[in-house]
Amino acid sequence: MTVTACEGHRGGNGESHRAGNGIVAHWEIPPANRVFRGNAEILARIMDSVPQLIWSTTPNGLLEYGNSAWKSAVTADCGMALETALLPRLHAADQEAWRQQWLAALRTGESYEFEYRLETLTHDSRRWLLERGTPVRDATTGELQRWIMTGTPIDRYKRTEETLRLQLNQRDDFLATVLHELRNPLTPIAGALERLRRSPNDAMSVGVARGIIQRQLRQLSCLVDDLLDVSRISHGGIRLQRRIVELKDIVAVAVETAEPLIDVRQQELTIGQAEQSVHLFADPVRLTQVITNLLMNAAKFTHRGGHISILSGEKDGVVSIRVRDNGVGIPADKLPHIFDLYVQAHSGPTAGACGLGVGLAVARQMVELHGGTLSVRSEGPGRGSEFTVLLPGAHRPIGSLS
Repeated sequence: MTVTACEGHRGGNGESHRAGNGIVAHWEIPPANRVFRGNAEILARIMDSVPQLIWSTTPNGLLEYGNSAWKSAVTADCGMALETALLPRLHAADQEAWRQQWLAALRTGESYEFEYRLETLTHDSRRWLLERGTPVRDATTGELQRWIMTGTPIDRYKRTEETLRLQLNQRDDFLATVLHELRNPLTPIAGALERLRRSPNDAMSVGVARGIIQRQLRQLSCLVDDLLDVSRISHGGIRLQRRIVELKDIVAVAVETAEPLIDVRQQELTIGQAEQSVHLFADPVRLTQVITNLLMNAAKFTHRGGHISILSGEKDGVVSIRVRDNGVGIPADKLPHIFDLYVQAHSGPTAGACGLGVGLAVARQMVELHGGTLSVRSEGPGRGSEFTVLLPGAHRPIGSLS
């Protein structure tokens, strides 16, 4: 193995060379040269073992070396212009920017960095690289001798960057929704107060204004509760107060809480429960919140006059709670993210329901804290959805569902 891919034949220790007159000459490599060659071999092995692409060019940009990673990614011969060899392998959107960067480096002789997507030789995938170019100059004259480039794979960092960017966008959208939803109740409250000012002794006007203020304050309270839950989830501040509870009591409270929205939407609610008592070791407030969130979510995304059902029971020590609806359904691409914070399956109005659309994220967190699972199934838009909660029964160890 040699350091540069373009080296010609060199004699080794004890090598023979056939002269033009047919006489075979034999010579020994001086010890100093043997040491140099050994070091070169070691250096070449090191460069071939690293995951980075390493290559070098002449001062005017002609290829003179490439390590194993470079050769496996780019098909190029020594003496070929780097632009000719590398440009076709770059993603189309990155080609011109890289070309301008490389031409500027050749013109100025200054080091550079550039990120781009490199197509694989089979064209079935691509990967992100960070290319760094360093000019090598003569120590005495400062004359440019060659360029040495490295290409470091940065796919993992790019994926992380994209995830963070998506999360920031989702957070910004969520904050915009928060501001909008917090402002909405202020207008009717201001109108109700003005009505009280104009007709303080009119019993009917006072009753109407009081009702408006109560409803809007209830809406504000829901919004604040959602914000508090978001904060608790983000900082791991949710704590459970567990005790033995009966499932039918939890379901009854959740149904009572969700019924006003279901009634307004003129939806039909079916409740199916096991005949025998089902007990859990759970936080009754948080478990009620889970079921309420699922029922409210079903009501929000089920058309007026639609049907919702909640079915619960226990089998082999595992408690199940299923909330089904025949509503708008969930697109397949949204299913993997339906429980993510700040993510909603549908945009736009949600039937005037209370909350900021973080109920499913909160519900999943609560269920997992109880040692259970929360899953969703939908056959697509217009086909409804089903959310299933599985929890260990009162006599089953926490975290023993699998």
